[in-house]
This record gives sequence, structure tokens and C-alpha cells, in this order.
Amino acid sequence: MNPLDLLIKSQQVALKLTTDVLRTVRDTAVTGVTQPDELAKQVGDLAGAVAGMATAVTGIAGATAQPLQDFIVRQRELADTVHTLAEAQAELASVVAKLAERHADAVLALEKLTAPVFAIVGTDPTPPKTRAAKKSAAAKPGA
Repeated sequence: MNPLDLLIKSQQVALKLTTDVLRTVRDTAVTGVTQPDELAKQVGDLAGAVAGMATAVTGIAGATAQPLQDFIVRQRELADTVHTLAEAQAELASVVAKLAERHADAVLALEKLTAPVFAIVGTDPTPPKTRAAKKSAAAKPGA
């Protein structure tokens, strides 16, 4: 029997015994102490049922605590992995940003080198098509 079924059954037994004990206590109060042995037996049965409920609750806690603990540990490991991935992506972004900066410097040097040739030939520079290049061209003095 699984722990949840055991808990439900124990609760039902405890409820029945509690009802019986209360009925007996009421009857005893009304009619006098006529069945003290029966009352003591029912109180003992109730205590046993409560102990059975405690065992069932402990079983449920044991059955659910370890999987929950495992889930929490796995989530912590996942968070650590995602953090490591974020750090790696940040480093990669830094490398790519430096690469883009160096490439822009190389293009600027090439533009300075070829500008006299284009001036002699009489052609205008081709306007940039990317948003970043347009910003770079607009930031240059005389552009």
C-alpha cells in the first residue's frame, strides 16, 4: 500500500474512532461511569490510529523528500551551467567586438589610402548599406 493510501485509511479509522470515543464520552457523562473499560479501550484504539497516521505522514515525507531534494540539486546545477554559458557568451561577445573594431580600423585605413585614387578618377564613395557603417560614416568629419 502506498503512503498516501495508508494516510487516507488511517485518517478514516481515526475519524471513526474519534466519533466513537466522543459518543462514548457523551454517553458516559449522561449515564454515569458504566463502561470505563470500553472507554479506555477506545481511547487506546484512537491512539493507535493516530500513531498509524504519523507513520503514514512520515512515509509520505520520505517518499517525496528525496525526489524533491534531487530536483532542487538538478536545478542548482542547471543554474550553474547557464551562468557558465553566459560568461562564455560574454567573453565571445568581447572578442567579436574587438574583431569588429579592428576590422573598422582596417577599412578606415583602406579608405584613406584609396581616397586620392577615387578623387583622381572622379568617383564618389559608395554609401554604406549597413546601419553601423552609416553611423560610422556620419560620425566622420566632413562626411
